[in-house]
Amino acid sequence: MISVKVLIVGGGGIGERRLCCLLATGRAHVSICEAREERLEFLRAKYQIQETYTDFFDIPLSQYQGVIIATPAHLHIPMAMECAKVGVPFLVEKPLSVDLNGVDQLIALVDEKGIPAGVAYMRRNLPSYKKLREHAESGLIGEVKMGRFNSSQNYRKYRPDYKEIYYAKEDQGGGCILDAASHFINLAQWYFGEVENLVALSDRLVFEGVEAEDSAIIIMRFAAGSLVEVFCNQFQQPDISEIELIGTRGNLKYVNEGGRHRIYLCQDDSNNWQELASFEVEGDAYYMGQAQNFLSVLEGNEEFPTTLQEGKRTLELALAAKKWGSDSAKK
Repeated sequence: MISVKVLIVGGGGIGERRLCCLLATGRAHVSICEAREERLEFLRAKYQIQETYTDFFDIPLSQYQGVIIATPAHLHIPMAMECAKVGVPFLVEKPLSVDLNGVDQLIALVDEKGIPAGVAYMRRNLPSYKKLREHAESGLIGEVKMGRFNSSQNYRKYRPDYKEIYYAKEDQGGGCILDAASHFINLAQWYFGEVENLVALSDRLVFEGVEAEDSAIIIMRFAAGSLVEVFCNQFQQPDISEIELIGTRGNLKYVNEGGRHRIYLCQDDSNNWQELASFEVEGDAYYMGQAQNFLSVLEGNEEFPTTLQEGKRTLELALAAKKWGSDSAKK
C-alpha cells in the first residue's frame, strides 16, 4: 500500500535508478525534479509521474515526507539546507559535498530540527557487506590488522559521456576519489573505526578531456593501529570489486563476481579458501536496499546507515586524499 510521499531531486542516471526502485517497492508516491526539460519529459512519460518540477527552490517541500537528493555533489549542501529548514527528512547522494563549506551548518540545523538525514553510501545496506563485518568482529581471524579494498572499473563502459557530465569537473565532485573510492573509505571506517593518518597518490593516467584523477592509491592508519589500502582506477578491464581483511589468525576475502558476492576464509598457509557465504546481488539490488531503508526510516522503523557526521568524516578523508594526490603531482 502506498503510504509515503517522496521527492527525488535529479533525474540523471542515478536519479532514475532511485526512481525505479522506489516505485518498485509499491510503498511510495514519487515526484521528481529535473532541470533539463527534455529529460524531465522523458521520465514523466516513461514512469507516468504526475508531479514534476524543473526548479527545486520553487517546490513547497513541506508536502513531502522525504527527499532524495541525487544531483551533482556541488549542489548537495544548498538543497539539503532547504530540506532541513522545513524539517523534511532527506537522503543525499554521496559524497556529501565537494568541500566542507556549509557542512557543519547543515549538521547543526538537522540536529536542531531533529530530523533523519543520511548520506547514500549504499553498500552499507547490503546483507553481504554486513555479514563480512560480522565475521571480522567475531574473532574468526583474530585481530584484524590490515585491509585491502579494490574498487576498479571501466567507467567509460558505463558512462561513455563521462567527458560531458559531473565526472569531468573538479568543482562538481569529479574524479575517482570522490566518485568511487569514497565508497570504500566509508566501508573502511565502518569496519576499522576512526582514521588517525592518511597518505595518498593519485593522477589522471588514462582519461583525456577531464580535470580530475582517474586513479588513486590511499593508505590509512586507524586509531586502533590497523593499516588499510584503498586502490581505485576507472579504466581497468575487467571490473574488480574486492575486499581482503588480514587478521592474526587468518584472512577474509570478499569478492564481487557480477551477480554473485562471496565471502571466503583462509586460516593457514595452504591458500585453500573456504566459502563462508554467498549472496545474489542482481541489477539494482544496491539501490533497492537503500530504497527500502529510506522508506523504513521515514516510517520510523529504521535509521540511515551513514549519518551526516559520518559522511562528513568520509568527505574529509577523501578531500585529504585528493590534496595528497594534487601535491604529489606538482612535484
